[in-house]
Amino acid sequence: MELTTPKGEVFHNYIVGPENATKAVLIIHDWWGLLDYNREWADQFAQLGYRAMAIDLYNGYHPVDAFDAGEHMRRIGIDTVYNKLQTALMTLQAPNRKVAVLGWSFGGLQAQHAALRYPDMVNAMVLFYSRIILDKHNGETLNGPVLAIFSETERTWPDKQVALEQAMVEANKIVECRSYDAEHGFANPESSRHDNEVTKEAWQVTIMFLDKYLA
Repeated sequence: MELTTPKGEVFHNYIVGPENATKAVLIIHDWWGLLDYNREWADQFAQLGYRAMAIDLYNGYHPVDAFDAGEHMRRIGIDTVYNKLQTALMTLQAPNRKVAVLGWSFGGLQAQHAALRYPDMVNAMVLFYSRIILDKHNGETLNGPVLAIFSETERTWPDKQVALEQAMVEANKIVECRSYDAEHGFANPESSRHDNEVTKEAWQVTIMFLDKYLA
């Protein structure tokens, strides 16, 4: 699906699932851009009755290596990203429908921005091994619970998990955390860090969380 922001920025998305779904999820890719596994997760959500959209914030660009990915991630205009996220969320809105945002790494960071900037359009959030910007102050603006999934091999774990749990308690918000002995990027089948068994378990945890809080 081709969408256009109010500023005239055109971007493409992969959207599947019943149009009358009562649950929806906006899926946000990592710094490698929109990949097959992002679309496959959308397909899996659709099979469970969700309306699912995998957004492309890179306009079809796929970095050639980690250096290129980091450079491209830093080059993209944050205002344009916000405009695309807002337009995608508006597209997913429907009567009696609740919407979640889900992202991996870079996508998890953007999921947080989406939930904090547009709380009226986001009812839940799922973060995979991402930088955490939620704190007790901005957390008060959230309109739903948070599921955060961490990589135990990251040097910032477990400190960032403990900090998130404490911040959400202080903000009086629901948070669930899971951590796995797997590397950052474990959900990406194209990565050497991929862990299929952990990914399957994290998928089940994600579905249980969203089925509970988007009901």
